[in-house]
Amino acid sequence: MKSTVDNIKNLWFGADTPIRQNKIKLHPELWAACERVNQHFTPPSGASQPEQYRKSDRLAFARAVLKELNQEESATEPKSYQMA
Repeated sequence: MKSTVDNIKNLWFGADTPIRQNKIKLHPELWAACERVNQHFTPPSGASQPEQYRKSDRLAFARAVLKELNQEESATEPKSYQMA
């Protein structure tokens, strides 16, 4: 499963089904990023519960998860040094 906005929205906000549980098990790094973002995420609409999130809130959440994944990825990449 690719880390796309739609996949993240479906994984985090989707109904709890056996298929979703399997996707969570197969992609622990993606699920962990969702959990980290969820701890400090404030939806643009100000909704207090994920069930009340608007489409724009879910989109903002998914983008925040992608940003988190990109930061994590860049932190683990080896640094390349250029010779002068």
